[in-house]
Amino acid sequence: MKLFFVAGEASGDQHGSRLIAKIKSLDPSIEMVAWGGDLMQNEGAKLLSHYKNRAYMGLVEVLKNIRAIKGYMKQAKADILAEKPDAIIFIDNPGFNLPLAQFAKKHDIAVHWYIAPKAWAWNKSRVKTMRKCIDHLYVIFPFEVSFFEGLGMPCTYVGNPTLESVLEFQQVQPKQPDFIGLNPDKPTIAILAGSRKNEVSTLLPNFIKAANQIGNANVVVAGAPGLDMEFYNDILNTHQLTASIVFGKTFEILSQAHQTKGFALVASGTATLETALFKVPQVVAYKVNKITYFVGKRLLKIPYVSLVNILLQRQLVEEHLQDIEVKTLTNAITRLQTPSSLETINKGYIELWNMLISKGQDVSKNVAENILKSFN
Repeated sequence: MKLFFVAGEASGDQHGSRLIAKIKSLDPSIEMVAWGGDLMQNEGAKLLSHYKNRAYMGLVEVLKNIRAIKGYMKQAKADILAEKPDAIIFIDNPGFNLPLAQFAKKHDIAVHWYIAPKAWAWNKSRVKTMRKCIDHLYVIFPFEVSFFEGLGMPCTYVGNPTLESVLEFQQVQPKQPDFIGLNPDKPTIAILAGSRKNEVSTLLPNFIKAANQIGNANVVVAGAPGLDMEFYNDILNTHQLTASIVFGKTFEILSQAHQTKGFALVASGTATLETALFKVPQVVAYKVNKITYFVGKRLLKIPYVSLVNILLQRQLVEEHLQDIEVKTLTNAITRLQTPSSLETINKGYIELWNMLISKGQDVSKNVAENILKSFN
């Protein structure tokens, strides 16, 4: 049997690599190829295309690069036909993956989808397309089951992979954490500014400036796996900023922020959930092109953008969209650090943890077993 995995960003590569490892443990004979990243390749998948070359975020960014995206789509289709997989596992990234899933279905290839498109947030009509081309949908938030099934799209809740990763990290983490070479007597301010170049270029300067207003703290940037030190140093040098850049240790940074009673400045996305699961108080901020924001604001059907607030269905952490001025962020940090705010956030984080833990932690195994079962 041959399986083809398709992921379009760092988090998809991470989740896909864990799934590949689990499938290998259940059936080592399965051949695996991927449009993904280094992590998938490290688990034994033959890498055909790296996500860092095609990670575009926002309407304007997509339009600017539409010719390149069409080229990637053409190549992906050619790779699918050449590899002749028994099934394709798409991981999130619906803008690119959903048209590709339609193509696969037309060629009688089984389609599995892990981490559902956020149709509950915007563009609910895409569920009609999903029903026609997805054989099995695996969702990672409990509320998604009633949403998709209510629209006639059968799905399976498999648990949350971010929680799975955090739990595994905490099981092997020593009692005295590795403070990654920083002063453990100072609070650590974790900077998680996204994984794409345009996100990081936009958010990082003001995130660091706001963090440096605090004084007597370790300001640590979690380097994105698809980027390199030269990229970050260029930003620091251009804006005359000082911060530590650490790659491959996001959980260690968040653990240190928790241990030292620090906090985090976070770009909207999976990182907001990771930060919450480590019980680190956070301020969420994001900025996109004005046109993207104008269109997105009219399409978005929910009042929040961070996963923390979406899951709790209320504002627990502050969200600042478009307004990422240093003063805005420092004022938010000041509000964040009051005893009442810290107590409220901690209670909300515990509620969030209990919500996600209900399915257990072996998410990758749940998905892997469902995929293999479909061929029996």
